[in-house]
This record gives sequence, structure tokens and C-alpha cells, in this order.
Amino acid sequence: MSAKTGLIGYTGFVGSTLARSHAYDARYNSSNIQEIKGEHFSTLVCAGVSAVKWLANKEPEQDKAGIALLTEPLETVKADHFVLVSTVDVYPVPVGVSEADQPDPALAQPYGRHRRELELWAQARFKRCTIIRLPGLFGEGLKKNPIYDLIVGNQVDKIVPNAALQWYPMRRFADDLDRVVASGLEVVNVAVEPLETAAIVETFFPGTEIGGPSQAAPRYDMRTLHATLLGGQGDYHIDRATMLDELKLFIESAKA
Repeated sequence: MSAKTGLIGYTGFVGSTLARSHAYDARYNSSNIQEIKGEHFSTLVCAGVSAVKWLANKEPEQDKAGIALLTEPLETVKADHFVLVSTVDVYPVPVGVSEADQPDPALAQPYGRHRRELELWAQARFKRCTIIRLPGLFGEGLKKNPIYDLIVGNQVDKIVPNAALQWYPMRRFADDLDRVVASGLEVVNVAVEPLETAAIVETFFPGTEIGGPSQAAPRYDMRTLHATLLGGQGDYHIDRATMLDELKLFIESAKA
């Protein structure tokens, strides 16, 4: 049995976070993914799927083709444990849902549908598979999302105050991933108590003029059945107060 570990997507936002914390024996991205063919890993972590949601929904065929470029070489790979980093967007309506809910890919937008299809593919392809679903993210290397836009002053007039989002601090991810992998659970939603964007603006960016409320404002409230696994309680791994403390640290660091 091989003791080799591998990471797919090491140059992306999520993958680079893991690469800074863990020494993987082999690292892959789109430029060298074909080299993975025929390899055998004890643990293979996949964080290599594009997270550009607007583009995936605008160009669904290209998005699907991009995922196929990942799954095709993986068809020849052996992994004693395959770990897939996935997304809250696999849920067509990401409100009040937990690991007990089975997302129907047919009901999701292309971005969520294709990533749910990837989850199902991974579960069928690898005997031992762990799926970890992430919400919105912030941390070192952040280059998109409303928090980034507020920090750099980018198109803040398009930010919707009544959006209720979930924000996860990526500095926790390497340790949290280790706990999830060690737990033996097949699926874990990393759940953070939701917060309206207006509260973030009022707390950290007072005086910033953002856009107006929208009836179509996004609302996320993914929950977990395994809150204590990552030090949480109830339906969430991270409560609102803890998230705000983490966000304060990140924003202060980003502005420094």
C-alpha cells in the first residue's frame, strides 16, 4: 500500500491554503494533472475545481468540460482515501439543509449541478470518499467576493445589504480538514452561522455606501449534524461572534 499523499489544485485559493500547511508528496493543477494517471495514493485531496460561480453559470458547457479534464485522468488513479472539497452551492436552495439532505442536481444552477455531479462521481469511483462542503470563504490570497470588494473598494455599489451569507475563515481549514478526514464521516458541511452583509459593513466599513436591498438577495443557511466535530454546537461549527472575531483579524491584516 502506498503511503504517498497528493493534492489537486495547489495553486488555487483553497489548495494553496492547504499547501502552506501540509507537505504533500505530489501536487497537481491544470498544467500537470495528466501526470497523475496511474498513480496510487494513501490520501488524495481534490481542491481543483474552479470556484468562479458566475462564469460557470454563464458558460455551463465550458464549466462541465473543465471538470471532465479533472475526472478523466482520475479514472486511472488509485486512492485509499479520496477527499473532495466541495461547495454549499450543491444545494439548490441552501437554507435549513444538512448532511441528511440529498441535493438534487437537476434543480441546481449549472455551477451547483456540476459540482454535485462531481460529488456523486467521486463517491462511486472511490471506495473511501470524504466530501467536505464549504460556504463563502475569506483568508490569505482572497481575490473575489463582497468582503474582498469592501476591502479594496471595488464596485461596492453592487453589494446587497440584505444578503445573508456564511463566511468561513480559511486559516482554520487545514486543521478542520484533518479532523473531518479522521472522523470517518462521508460528508461534512462546514457550517457557519449566517450574517447579513449590512452587519459586516456597519461593523468594519462604517460610512461605506453600498447598494440597496434586493428581493433577490442571496440567502445561505447550510447547517451540520456534526457541530461538535469542529468545536461548534447546535447547527453550526462557528457561531456569529466567532466569525466576526475572525473577520476582524483578517480585515485588519488585509488593510495593514
